[in-house]
Amino acid sequence: MKRECLLLAMTLMMSGCGLFPNRSLDYLQAKTLPPLDALPTQREIQPLYVIPNVTTLADKAAVLVQGKGRKQEFVVPTPQSVLPKETSNDVAVQVQAALSKPEIVFDGNNVPLLHTAGNSLQVWEKLGQAMKAANIEVTDRNQSLGLYYLELVQDNTKQTYLLKLTQTSINNIVSVQKDSDTLADSKLSQQILLNIIKHWPS
Repeated sequence: MKRECLLLAMTLMMSGCGLFPNRSLDYLQAKTLPPLDALPTQREIQPLYVIPNVTTLADKAAVLVQGKGRKQEFVVPTPQSVLPKETSNDVAVQVQAALSKPEIVFDGNNVPLLHTAGNSLQVWEKLGQAMKAANIEVTDRNQSLGLYYLELVQDNTKQTYLLKLTQTSINNIVSVQKDSDTLADSKLSQQILLNIIKHWPS
């Protein structure tokens, strides 16, 4: 019985191929259409952003110095400053101020702080040099957070303090802290900051 069913299924499958007409040559009966006519007028293409004509002065052009073909080397003239005059002056004042010694200032709670104006990167480096010259032990530092980790001896016990550099505009404020949220004792802070000023590199 199973064999008969299998033979019947195979017969139906083989005969099924003839149930669908062969239309592979129908394309030969297709009609030919006339060619498309181009539009009588075409819209002029205009650029969305107009590119201005720029004339390069002779003293501003790149100059060939040596080499041939792909090995040619050019010297490109130095571009003019795009900073306004006031900004350039501010930068000059900032660099000059970074070379001066810092001073002790007091906040509204009479907490001593070290203040200096100028480039924060230069202040950061000079701060490290001053502590090294003052023999203040630095166990670690994190420049991205503006933190120096100090190890000080208080009551015959080593304690860790933070020296934090905060930048506001071109001003830099240095504070001594017990932790990230608590300022150190005013007397200890003033002692550390005065020692740093004393050894501040010129």
